[in-house]
Amino acid sequence: MPTPLLVVGSTVRDFCMLERNFLSHIKLVLLLLLMFASALLDIRLPGPPGTGQSESLGSFSLPLAILQFIAALLTIAAAFWEYHTGLDDLMKVRAFFVVHKLHHIIMAAVTFIIMATCIIYVVNSS
Repeated sequence: MPTPLLVVGSTVRDFCMLERNFLSHIKLVLLLLLMFASALLDIRLPGPPGTGQSESLGSFSLPLAILQFIAALLTIAAAFWEYHTGLDDLMKVRAFFVVHKLHHIIMAAVTFIIMATCIIYVVNSS
């Protein structure tokens, strides 16, 4: 059964912001899962002809795939947690632009994993 919410002020805009942030997290999850599959299956886009830039990751592929999968799971957890706390604040008519440190810590870990992936790809291609 849907929960009734009185529409006053910026309630609709705030709810749309929560949904937009949640969908942005889900888009990041899909990209991380694509990178996970790419590393696990050792598939990369080929480089220009004659450059030989389509080398595999070798021994880095499995650990990199595991890191990407962990980052996707962390992003899903952060998305649900931020949506749940934001919706709870919206229902209780509290200001929810308060910094939630847990969400920032989780997303910092995901950012670190993405940067480590970039460094591994750069080192492996040179």
